[in-house]
Amino acid sequence: MTSSVRARRRASALVITAVLAATGVGTACAEVGLGPNEAAAIELDPLPSPSVVVGDTLRNIDGIVAPVRARVFNVRGDVIDDAKPRYLYADFNIDSALAIDSATGRVVARKLVSGDKRVAARIGSSLQVLRMLRIVTRPDSVSGTSLTTILGTSLPDTGRTGTDKNTTSALTARVVHLESGAATPARSWPVRFQLLTPANPTNDTMAAAYLVDDQGRASTMDTTDDSGVAGRRVRVRALQFPTGAAVESVVVRATVTYKGKSLKGSPIRLTAPVRRGSGSS
Repeated sequence: MTSSVRARRRASALVITAVLAATGVGTACAEVGLGPNEAAAIELDPLPSPSVVVGDTLRNIDGIVAPVRARVFNVRGDVIDDAKPRYLYADFNIDSALAIDSATGRVVARKLVSGDKRVAARIGSSLQVLRMLRIVTRPDSVSGTSLTTILGTSLPDTGRTGTDKNTTSALTARVVHLESGAATPARSWPVRFQLLTPANPTNDTMAAAYLVDDQGRASTMDTTDDSGVAGRRVRVRALQFPTGAAVESVVVRATVTYKGKSLKGSPIRLTAPVRRGSGSS
């Protein structure tokens, strides 16, 4: 399925939701236009980052200032190119933690508050969509610990069992904020991982090894948890790596940046030893 078809189906689903609301089937009323340039649904694009540093503007992972963006669809599911959605801080009646330019979608974090905050995009008087954003302290440094337990590969290397037995534990990076000599976790911060050995710059799932998340899905990006920790595991193809009987190491690089510059300690090099198994598990 092409990306354009997926986008059309997603947009159609949004339109159906809006139409149901307008006809009283949903929980709220909405004014759904029927013309090609009349809004029937609105969708917020994924946020540039899961978090914004207090006192700073929302940026993408490369440190470039990036506003939130929404797309508006007509009843057929086509994007209305000249639509002008408005952006707002949905929790303005609770606090003034975020300031959002209503026309451009530029977000500024004014003060540190707990929990996720709601960013909204609206078109007309009744179509609105929300996404969650967290305000965090500035990340300052990163550290990590390599694995010492040897992963012994096993056959058959198929199915859920084969995947689990031929995947390392998580190789992790911990990101912290430093203030007055004390380190506190830097939460909800993106960390990039790359497999250096065996080299796999594109994280090709057909290669001898590739990076995965905790569910076994190919992934090179993680977000720090409440402890400031992010990680990725390495899925090893038992028939391809290691290449011999000796213990070899998978090598992963973790990179953490703020405003496009690497934090102290970044990038870090993480390793995990792997040994070829002797046959069926």
